[in-house]
Amino acid sequence: MKSIGIKRQALMIALVPILLMAAMLEGYGLYMHFDDLDQSLMERSISVVKQLAISSEYAVFSGNTDLLKFHMDATLVQRDVNRIIVYDGNKNELMASAVKNASPESLPQIFGVKANFFENKKSLWLYEPIVPTEVNLNLDALSHGAWANSKDGDALGGVLVEISKERLNRRKADILVAALLITLGVSLISLIVAFRVARIITGPIIKLNDAIRDIGEGKLDTRIQALGVNELDQLAGGVNAMSLQLQNERNTLQMRIEEATEQLRRKKEQAEDASQDKSRFLAAASHDLRQPMQALVLFISLLRDKVDTSEQIELVRLIESSAEAMSSLLGSLLDISKLDAGLVVPHSRPMAIAPLLFRLEQEYVPLAVKHGVTLKFRLYAARVVSDVTLLERILINFIGNAIRYTDKGGRVLVACRRRGNYLRIEVRDNGIGIPYNKQQYIFREFVQLGNVERSRDKGLGLGLAIVDRLAKLLQHPLSLRSETGRGSVFSVTVPLVGSEAGEGWGAGEQITPFKNESFAVEIGNFGGVRALVVDDDELVLSATCRLLDSWGCSVFSASSVAEACQQLADIEIDLLICDYRLPDGVGLDVVRRAARISRNHVVSILVSGDTGTDVLQMVSAEGWHLLHKPVHPMELHSLMSHLLHGKH
Repeated sequence: MKSIGIKRQALMIALVPILLMAAMLEGYGLYMHFDDLDQSLMERSISVVKQLAISSEYAVFSGNTDLLKFHMDATLVQRDVNRIIVYDGNKNELMASAVKNASPESLPQIFGVKANFFENKKSLWLYEPIVPTEVNLNLDALSHGAWANSKDGDALGGVLVEISKERLNRRKADILVAALLITLGVSLISLIVAFRVARIITGPIIKLNDAIRDIGEGKLDTRIQALGVNELDQLAGGVNAMSLQLQNERNTLQMRIEEATEQLRRKKEQAEDASQDKSRFLAAASHDLRQPMQALVLFISLLRDKVDTSEQIELVRLIESSAEAMSSLLGSLLDISKLDAGLVVPHSRPMAIAPLLFRLEQEYVPLAVKHGVTLKFRLYAARVVSDVTLLERILINFIGNAIRYTDKGGRVLVACRRRGNYLRIEVRDNGIGIPYNKQQYIFREFVQLGNVERSRDKGLGLGLAIVDRLAKLLQHPLSLRSETGRGSVFSVTVPLVGSEAGEGWGAGEQITPFKNESFAVEIGNFGGVRALVVDDDELVLSATCRLLDSWGCSVFSASSVAEACQQLADIEIDLLICDYRLPDGVGLDVVRRAARISRNHVVSILVSGDTGTDVLQMVSAEGWHLLHKPVHPMELHSLMSHLLHGKH
């Protein structure tokens, strides 16, 4: 229910009683006045009809119609008399006057009723008998029915007079209009007076209410001036004091908040600067940290060929396993640091999803077989918008985790589902599953729910942290559905650009470096291959040269673009292994120079410690092969075998 303001309430309190009293008095006055008018008309009408009955007695008795007409005309000229009818003793009409009213009403039924008058809205009919007896001037005679009370034969006749109420009704209407106008005027004056009185009474209260509302809205500088009412002035003084105190406390609190906010801002900036410095340091150190790791991996490979006892072989295997674990951890940490530092810039473009899934199938089905897990792919002919390298990294982590955490005899399925304008790529398994209360933690660094003992065989706990960062970078939503003991479903959703079957298979798609051991050949079958190794790191350069030499290659070396170009001008080579980042340029300059000046087709392999997608896409755009440091010797051996075998 809508509330009524104090001004309206005061106005109603002041006005309603006045109007109610005026209406009651006016109504009572009108009723009494109208009743007096009706009574006056009735009395005058009775007097007229009695006088006519008395004056007509002789004319009726003697049958003198002229005299009767004279009396009727004399009565008819009186005010409000509209019609006169004279009856004889047998109740037959003896004489009737003309009708003043243009539209006379029908005669009422007078005879046979007890009353000797009849009344309607327009007229008053009165009947008076003409008797030869003494005239009874008692006004109550009509109410006793003179004709009915007279004995048969006593009355000489009777007169029926119609008295018009038109003038009376007009008088009443005029009085009513005047009364209404007077009432309206009085009400208007009362309203004005009541409004002014209400404003005088409620004005200070409204001002006080407005001031309190402003203070409640935070305008603490609001002050209430003198209201002219002692009690309200005391209340206003209290409100002003409260407002002043609140204003002082708010200013003090605001100063404290600003100081605390400034301190928090400085600490936040310091923390962000420290985090950015750390991320920049690790990202910038990617190349430098991978260099000695690359040399270590190559030297371990050379060492493996130099030992002969079982104890030495086992020792080298343990060293190699530790180096591989350290290399994997280093790569993951550096990838996370580069993502946090904002150094990874995605290059999204339309791409066919089927070639990517086919490539992952060829790479991971043998790994699944090795773990005793069935891995199935459902290829889907559609084109999506994404960065092929970063999307592949996400799917690699999903598939690797599904195989790793699925028991022998289990199943893993990679499938696609269309959802409107998006494609959801799902990796399903029936492995151990993830408890619901732990699912929010698995995308954090070093979280492994099924690897409490931190076994390196089950990964490092960084894969899903990298996936989470990559998905946010690409704006590809991730989702997880899992139940303990019933497996998990990891999915990534990418936008669609088309769905033509088979469109884009292999066209312009980036193919990852070869890791398929089916191309490997026996060590030492590279005899006669002339190789040029270019690297500015002395340890990496020495280790690579020694490794190629152990495989039977004739090895030449250079540590800069200028030195490599000089070597290319002096010798004819079959194989070029070149670091991407060199002191005086990039490895692409050397590869291009070798392709231009060499008379024979040169197999070129670029090696880089940079993992950015820009380097990968630049190399892929020109059709060269790129390996990321640290490069495993068998990976390099397999790629060399494949490329040199295809050359020959």
